[in-house]
Amino acid sequence: MIERSNYHDVKAFLDFHVSVKQSDPRTVENYRWRLKYLLEWADAKRLSSANNIKPSFPVYLDNLNGEHVKMCAARFTAICKTARAFFSWARIAFPGRYRGVSELWITTLRPPRSRSEQAELQTRELYSLEDVLKLCSFDVGSSFMLRRSQAAAAFLFLSGMRIGAFVTLPIGCVDLPGMLVLQLPERGVATKNRKAAETSLLNIPALMAVVQEWDAFVRSRLSDRHPWYAFLDLDGELAQLIPDQKTLIDRRHGFNDDLRELCEAAGVRYLSAHKFRHGHAVYCIKRAKDMAQMKAISENLMHATIGITDGIYGRLARDDKHRLITGL
Repeated sequence: MIERSNYHDVKAFLDFHVSVKQSDPRTVENYRWRLKYLLEWADAKRLSSANNIKPSFPVYLDNLNGEHVKMCAARFTAICKTARAFFSWARIAFPGRYRGVSELWITTLRPPRSRSEQAELQTRELYSLEDVLKLCSFDVGSSFMLRRSQAAAAFLFLSGMRIGAFVTLPIGCVDLPGMLVLQLPERGVATKNRKAAETSLLNIPALMAVVQEWDAFVRSRLSDRHPWYAFLDLDGELAQLIPDQKTLIDRRHGFNDDLRELCEAAGVRYLSAHKFRHGHAVYCIKRAKDMAQMKAISENLMHATIGITDGIYGRLARDDKHRLITGL
């Protein structure tokens, strides 16, 4: 049974991120599902006395089994991180009720060392340049849908854009002669946390040719306000409609279905659209020779600091590390 005051406190935290911080909707949704674990752990006890609830929240999570499989380290870590954010916020929002929840106690909301991300062998899933070249060189015949997916795969690898921004990107924000993409929320681009940025494209001729062909095709038939990842009608032809923003943002779900079809046709293992961003980042980092280039990569990915870029993408793929070490 969920304690009523706990539900209202969690709702207030989510409302704060929506209305005050104006956090990205996907971030808020992630907070929502993670905090369900916190509500279920507390049950009928109040979160304002969380420091007295037994077992502790990390122990509770550690004992949860999903279909007899332990929760993965990344999920465990993310849930604990959100719980810490909630309690730190609650101490400020409701200082009287949460005064017993100390900052020191909040720091204990972490996975045990045996369940941390460092305790598991990390695998990196991404679309490599070879994968994307294979996707883009596959003969799709007269299928506009597969042709559009090829152009999208090339564009996402060249730009490193998030899928939510890409599917809302209008034609007018794409400057191929200048090798630039204008990620501008004011023009409808759904960037994370509504950040604006100029994104530079990698200069990989084989992929640029695919992007340029699609770009010329849509520009000759649609206006600058139409999405670059254009809509298709029921007959698979270009549609002239300009949908509302919610419809545009929701396209990222359908995008993965189309991508899966292209991957199956081309014989490439299907991964989510976000793995193009991973591929872009690792491709760039492996070729960076100095801190200026690392800084440029980080800014192009719209990260606040190089530390974020290095922490997420900096670890080389396992086969690269093995090759480098054995070659010393």
